[in-house]
Amino acid sequence: MIEPVPFKYRAFLSYSHRDKAWGKWLHAALEAYRVDKDLVGRDTPAGPVPKTLRPIFRDREDFSAGHSLTEQTIAALEASNFLIVICSPSATQSKYVNEEVRRFKMSARAERVIPVIVSGEPGDPARECFPRALQYKVGADGQITGEREEPIAADARAQGDGKEIAKQKVIAGLLSLGLDEIVRRAERARHRRNRFWAALAGVFLLLAVAASGSAAYAWQQLKTNEAFLNATLKRATEIIDEAVAQAEKYNVPRAATLSLLVKAEGLFDDMAQFGRPTPELRYRKALMLIQFARNYEILGDTDKRFARAKEAYRLLAGLAAEKPDDITYQGDLSTAYTEVGDVLKARGNLSEALQAYRDGFAITDRLVKLDLGNGKWQFNLSISYGRIGDVLVAQGNLTAALQSYRDGLAIMERVVRAYPGNAALLRDLSVSQEKVGNVLLTQGNLSEALQAYRDNLAITERLARAYPGNADWQRDLSVSQDKVGDVLVAQGNLTEALQAYRDSLAITERLAKADPGNASWQHDLSTSYERIGLVAVLQGNLTEALQAYRDSLAIREGLAKADPGNTDWQHNLSVSYEGIGNVLLTQGNLTEALRAYRDSLAIRERLAKADPGNATWQRGLAVSYSRFALVHLKRGEVAEASVEFGKGRQIMMRLVAVAPSNSEWRKDLAWIDGQIAALEGRSQEAGRN
Repeated sequence: MIEPVPFKYRAFLSYSHRDKAWGKWLHAALEAYRVDKDLVGRDTPAGPVPKTLRPIFRDREDFSAGHSLTEQTIAALEASNFLIVICSPSATQSKYVNEEVRRFKMSARAERVIPVIVSGEPGDPARECFPRALQYKVGADGQITGEREEPIAADARAQGDGKEIAKQKVIAGLLSLGLDEIVRRAERARHRRNRFWAALAGVFLLLAVAASGSAAYAWQQLKTNEAFLNATLKRATEIIDEAVAQAEKYNVPRAATLSLLVKAEGLFDDMAQFGRPTPELRYRKALMLIQFARNYEILGDTDKRFARAKEAYRLLAGLAAEKPDDITYQGDLSTAYTEVGDVLKARGNLSEALQAYRDGFAITDRLVKLDLGNGKWQFNLSISYGRIGDVLVAQGNLTAALQSYRDGLAIMERVVRAYPGNAALLRDLSVSQEKVGNVLLTQGNLSEALQAYRDNLAITERLARAYPGNADWQRDLSVSQDKVGDVLVAQGNLTEALQAYRDSLAITERLAKADPGNASWQHDLSTSYERIGLVAVLQGNLTEALQAYRDSLAIREGLAKADPGNTDWQHNLSVSYEGIGNVLLTQGNLTEALRAYRDSLAIRERLAKADPGNATWQRGLAVSYSRFALVHLKRGEVAEASVEFGKGRQIMMRLVAVAPSNSEWRKDLAWIDGQIAALEGRSQEAGRN
């Protein structure tokens, strides 16, 4: 058994850009693969079985303008344990694929090359699919010899192994395990999923039988006994909530889960038709809709989430109008306002989101005044302050946001003192502290921001230790570590900041691996990569920074594609493109930098046009214009740079006029003014000469 060597990547995925679709498919399939816990650590010829196949390096470079492999590509090859080669006639014509194979094999790792045939035919002169460096041995000097090799390949073609078996062959190779074992484990996993869906189908069958009248007694009860109907709908909603949670756990495709929800809604509507439109039945349907909205949030369907939340609000508003003194209806109407506000905010409609939050706040405030000792209303009021503050931050109104957050924090502190042993309340207190810290950091008040974040960290560490199996609280700890790292970066303490970010990354990687279908965990993982990339930039480690940003981009592309109506995902995607562009610009790769900036600008223009009042989108647009200006400067195009800086300056002047207390925006404006002044000075000097 060879001595295991620590590699950064489990594999390097090499392919012609004409085979990009195959590359994306295989990359996603391998990174989503779950290594069974009982396999982890088993000794193999390639070292112990890892906990995950991540990360797989997928080469996204466009080499059309170059003539050799880039430094980052060579570095990634050297840092990869295996090389996967997608083989096709296009691959044989790609000098880059051939060069990647040659370089990998010259390091005495020929046995760790895994070919995957997607088209063509080995040995056919007209349709050869193996690059020359695969067909022949490579000497220690890096030269391709005349001695032929017979590559053993996975065959993803329909007439070969097919995609599924080919994927399993690659996995077996990457884990250095037998194919039979991988196939058996995949079959067991499939049986587990089938059992889950069969059990769920059985539940629905019982409900459907009752609703259709095949079971006479149940049908009669549903038609005549409103209490029975109400209880059945309540129980059915709970079953669906559990089904969605289990579907995420077992990595069931989202399309299947969404189809389940749609069918369930149709069934529930049919059942609800049995009862008269009594207040109780309308109330039950409203609560069902709120739960369905939250399930659609988990599944990343913003449109359906919004529709269900609005319908729940309509029903509850009617009930509250009929019985204005019923505090249950009033409280749940406030919840519906909040749910609608959450969706509006996610869709980028800040003004309407703020109004929805304030309408909900007004109801809760009245309930608090009616019963000052009611801890539930106090808690809800604190949460309302927090949500209002969130929108105010997005609008750039930091002063009002900070006051809203502090009002909410003061209430939450009183609630926690009244219920000192309540872990959930402690968690909410830590969130309130974090939000206060966020505004202080944006305002440039680093010392107070750091104190707020450390108060937050103390609570999240305590909860994470006490409840190690609670994924949400583990996630809170990772966020707290990120926040402390953010202030340390602003203070210039990069060493401690990087350690905080890496501690956070360790948590987010565990969460994302355990639940790869959870969009929130994936988002957190992308953010962790982005923060580490930022520190790498500040430390001058551009190769590591570029890889971190690309890891973040890969995740965000998936999130944005899965939920195109979510403007937060779109915004994050634009940030990733910008980060990549910044590194490429520093490296002097102006063509690729400009391409990344254009991808970022296209998203930001759409966001800013759709919601002109969103200060975050507007600032992003200003930053994009400034990035274009920097590229023009590198090219010596002074006039063009001046125009782009001017566009950015106009936006930043409007933002600063609205929120003069925002130190970040003032810095942005001052930087642009400095660049414009330097350009004017350069033009005057040129005129004198």
